[in-house]
Amino acid sequence: MLSFCITAIKVIFLLGFLIFIHESGHFIVAKLCKVKVNEFAIGFGPTIWKSKKSDTKYALRLIPLGGFVSMEGEEEHSEKEGSFSKASIPKRIAIVIAGGLVNIVFGLVVYFIIVTITGGYISQTIEAVEENYGAKIAGIQAGDELVKINGKKIRNRSDVSKQLAKCNGNDIIVTVKRNNELIDYTVKPTIEENSNTGTTYLLGIQFKRAQNNFINNIYYGFWDTVDFSVSIVDNLKMLFTGNVGADQLMGPIGISDVVAETNGLRDFFYIVALISLSLGVTNLLPFPPLDGGKVVIYIIEWIRRKPMKEELEAAIQMTGFVILIGLSIYVGYNDILRIM
Repeated sequence: MLSFCITAIKVIFLLGFLIFIHESGHFIVAKLCKVKVNEFAIGFGPTIWKSKKSDTKYALRLIPLGGFVSMEGEEEHSEKEGSFSKASIPKRIAIVIAGGLVNIVFGLVVYFIIVTITGGYISQTIEAVEENYGAKIAGIQAGDELVKINGKKIRNRSDVSKQLAKCNGNDIIVTVKRNNELIDYTVKPTIEENSNTGTTYLLGIQFKRAQNNFINNIYYGFWDTVDFSVSIVDNLKMLFTGNVGADQLMGPIGISDVVAETNGLRDFFYIVALISLSLGVTNLLPFPPLDGGKVVIYIIEWIRRKPMKEELEAAIQMTGFVILIGLSIYVGYNDILRIM
């Protein structure tokens, strides 16, 4: 029972906080753009606390899983001073994308802090070269610094893995620095088959650990964070290209299960960063009623130089909403099957 309560608190804090900063992004940019905010609420359901200041009602509601910003003229056209519908299109776009951007920035900052504090990175300096592997056969030596593979800059071990995955077993050009001289080697990657990981391509080299100091941790932490953000985008691309099925998506139920399995603050905040970044990127997809879908409507309005008919816009938003609800039910059902 105690474990369940702790997990529930973690999930409520995680989702509630991420939605709070998302809505705060909309709220702050709306205020900066002189758009009137009627209400800024955290949570849903009955109001348990409220206060009004400068024409804005601030409310805390009973159910902490959510929140919203209600702007004058957002849902229906309004001619009142400071209404959302009278704001310029660039201002409306800025307000709409602010929530997703805040989630993205927050996720990247949290992840960067985690990996920078953790340290323990691998450098590009080669510590050992294994016998009978492509690197040794080509002439690469211990002490060399791996600089490029096929002309692509190598900054960390994941860069090596990416380039090897692309080569499909074909020869690659490996550039190393030895005695301040750049040397190119043609290397035939060694192919290994594994029942769990499938086909992998190896150079047969081991890297030295980078010195655990502030400069190195900042450097490697930055590129680790770049890889982290790119992986989120790549996963979305795979979803839309069919390489990842909808049955592999995860909703609140699945997130709750993952949070329950976290051990320690590092794991928990890693999940916070992952979900925040995923939430931000997903929310900016050009699909109604997501914020990215609204941006598309505003761009169409800008091109046509006149607003879309309210009935048509409402129909588009409702259609997208129904599709998202259906997808949410499907994802939730799969989450339950995975857990059970």
